Amino acid sequence: MIKLISEVEAEQEKIQEQMVNDYQDKRLIKSKDFPQPIYHTAIYPNLYKEEKWFRFFSSKLVNNILSLFTRERIINSFIEEIYPRSKVLQMGVSFGDELEAVADQVGLKGRFDVIDINGAQLTYASEALGDSYPQVKFYHYDAEDPLPEKYDTIICYMLLHELPIASKINVVNNALNSIEENGKVIFVDYGRPNALHPLAYVVRMFNRLYQPFAEKLWDREIASYADRDLDFNWKKQSFLGGMYQKVIVTRKGKDQILY
Repeated sequence: MIKLISEVEAEQEKIQEQMVNDYQDKRLIKSKDFPQPIYHTAIYPNLYKEEKWFRFFSSKLVNNILSLFTRERIINSFIEEIYPRSKVLQMGVSFGDELEAVADQVGLKGRFDVIDINGAQLTYASEALGDSYPQVKFYHYDAEDPLPEKYDTIICYMLLHELPIASKINVVNNALNSIEENGKVIFVDYGRPNALHPLAYVVRMFNRLYQPFAEKLWDREIASYADRDLDFNWKKQSFLGGMYQKVIVTRKGKDQILY
C-alpha cells in the first residue's frame, strides 16, 4: 500500500511538472500569428490584431470617454482588493493602464502573470510595459484551459462580455478552481443598466451590432455561470447606473457550505 501511494504521488508530481513546463513553454513569443477562436476573428477581425487599435484604445482619454469617466473609479475599487507581494493572475490583456495599476499594487516582490489567447495583444502589452515591471510575465494561454498552479487573486477584467456562453462557463469555473484557499476572483465587466438609465437602449443596440455576447451579462448574474456557486461568497458592486459591475468572489468556509 505504501508503495502504491508513493507511485501515485510520483505520477501526480510528474503530471504537475509537465503542466508547468507546458505553461512556461507558452510564454510570450514575438510572433503575432497565433490562431484565435473562430467567433473572435469573425466579430473582432482586426481589433486585436493591429497595433494601431491597441494604442488607440489604450489612450487614457479614449478609455475615459468610452467609460464615461468611470474607468479610474472602477480600477481603484478593485486594486484595493489585491495584496502587495501576492501572486496574481489576469485572464486577458486589457487596454489602457490597468495592467500597470495591478503591477504597481503587486510590487516588485510579488508576481503578476497575464495570459491571453491572442499573441499580438501579448506582444503589444509587453512592449508597452517594457522592462519597468519585472514582476509581470506574459503567457500565450487559453483562459479556458486548466491552470497548472493556484493564485492568491485572479482578475477577469472586461473579458466575459466577449465570450459565448460555453466559454463564459469555462472561464468562470477555471478561475474559481484556481485560487488558493483564502484567495479571491475579481470580475469586472459590463452589467445591466438600471431600468430608467438614459443610455440603456443605445448600449443594447450597440451590443447587438458589435458585441453580441455582452447582453448575456444583462440577463444573468456572473454567479450563474459557476458550477458550484453556493460554495462561494459573491459581492457585487455596480457603477454608472449598473452599466458596469465588479464582483468579488471568495470561498466559503467549510461550515458555510451546503452539501
